[in-house]
Amino acid sequence: MNFSKDDSMGIEKSYKVLGLEKDNNSIGGIMRLLHKVKKYGAAINGQVFKLTVFTSCEDEDRYRSKAADFSRAIFEYFRDEVPAFNIVSQKPFPDSLFAVEAGFVTGQNLQIHYKMHRDTPYILIENAMVKELWMSGAGEPDHFRDIEQDAICAFEQVVEILEKESMTMNHIIRQWNYVGEILKMNDADGRYLQNYQVFNEVRGHFYKQYRTRKDFPAATGIGVKIPGVTIDFCAIKSLVNRVASVPVNNPNQQNAYVYGQEVLVGSAPATNAVKQPPQFERGRLLKMQGYSTLFLSGTASIIGQETIGIDDVKKQTLVTIDNLERLSRSPEGFPNRETWSYNLLRVYVKKEDDFPVVQQICKRHFPEVPMVFVQADVCRDNLLVEIEGEMVAKN
Repeated sequence: MNFSKDDSMGIEKSYKVLGLEKDNNSIGGIMRLLHKVKKYGAAINGQVFKLTVFTSCEDEDRYRSKAADFSRAIFEYFRDEVPAFNIVSQKPFPDSLFAVEAGFVTGQNLQIHYKMHRDTPYILIENAMVKELWMSGAGEPDHFRDIEQDAICAFEQVVEILEKESMTMNHIIRQWNYVGEILKMNDADGRYLQNYQVFNEVRGHFYKQYRTRKDFPAATGIGVKIPGVTIDFCAIKSLVNRVASVPVNNPNQQNAYVYGQEVLVGSAPATNAVKQPPQFERGRLLKMQGYSTLFLSGTASIIGQETIGIDDVKKQTLVTIDNLERLSRSPEGFPNRETWSYNLLRVYVKKEDDFPVVQQICKRHFPEVPMVFVQADVCRDNLLVEIEGEMVAKN
């Protein structure tokens, strides 16, 4: 593979959020939506690399039917250039059948490879500086067993695909963890195990076994309606020494991986064991020549390790936004601060009735930023909103 010196720039991304109204509930409507996605990509001279599709979940059978329709449409429409995609059981706001968060990669002299693993598509993007792997939907949500086995299955697939591409878990810089019924408590012989805590135990095991670096990816752990676990991730392998990936901290928040046992819900997985905290960084900065990206983890109304603004969605939203802003002002080796801008925001709202308040605040603070709003349980029962995103800077 040959690259010129002019190719040694960061890989630029942009995003578009599109919706499908309920009266378009047909394969034809989905195909028209996908056509809009591709048409937008052509207008910006970009190629689709990732689709995250959100849909409501009246019941499990209805969700699986809608997900199957959308999946078939993606394969039929994109044919030999199927992007990474996941169909997530989170209701989009305002009320629509589907919302699509579409990611596009732009730039000259990129090598883009469309690949498959276990019938799941993934993308490799390469230039002279980096090799990027984007995969969505690792796991087997159609074969739900229990939360532990589903999490193990998802992480095993992550490891498999990384090994296939000569990468390791050390290369993961951004991860999305979709955990079915994330707050549910399960009785295991008198010990009460929360689904999210079980997921964290499995994540801790795999990171210990397959990850040798001391820091962690940026990540989101969020609830979905359908049982099971799926994982989306981005792994980046530097091909030159001019690429750096560093964790970014918020001085007002304790790092999640050092949370005390008292804020971790439920019993330990075994007698006399300690509970694994969530292992992720508040943010992660990818610095390249010409273009840098700040991945903002799922962020909520937490100061130190305590929830702020219990039962007050307005306060929680404002504290969450302040936490995001503090991450974007962090001093860890940022390039020229004046060039930073938001590229994408995803907003999770726990209660449907809170959506208008959250949307109004977010649109006031982030005008013109592509945003998708969905209904989801956050990782703590007293958290009403969570926001994640991506910032970019040309330098």
